[in-house]
Amino acid sequence: MSEEVKAPEKTNDAELPDGSYFEYKARQEAEERERKRRNIPYPLWVTTAYLVMGFVFHMWHPGWIIFLTIPLFYLKEDERTPVRLLGNPVMVTIIYLLLGTMCNLWHPGWLIFLLIPLMQRK
Repeated sequence: MSEEVKAPEKTNDAELPDGSYFEYKARQEAEERERKRRNIPYPLWVTTAYLVMGFVFHMWHPGWIIFLTIPLFYLKEDERTPVRLLGNPVMVTIIYLLLGTMCNLWHPGWLIFLLIPLMQRK
């Protein structure tokens, strides 16, 4: 009797070193989205918005606060969740300044700074 040797069948869902093909593909797509996002000239858009707010609506004073959004735009994707943003010192400062300038709530507004140590990841 002669035994036939069969070649192993190839499958499309073979495991990659980093995990499955789908995990690898999702990771690649997320990296591509992040790369495209970082190529946006966000500081130029903020400057344009500030100039429009200033010249058209005469909002020079509270308008400068939008410049503080630039570091928030360039945070990593996992750092931009709403809960994580509440613990971000820049976001807390923006909220405090908006409460103070728009609503004149400087005194109770300072309590929002207590969110920073409470929301930081351990």
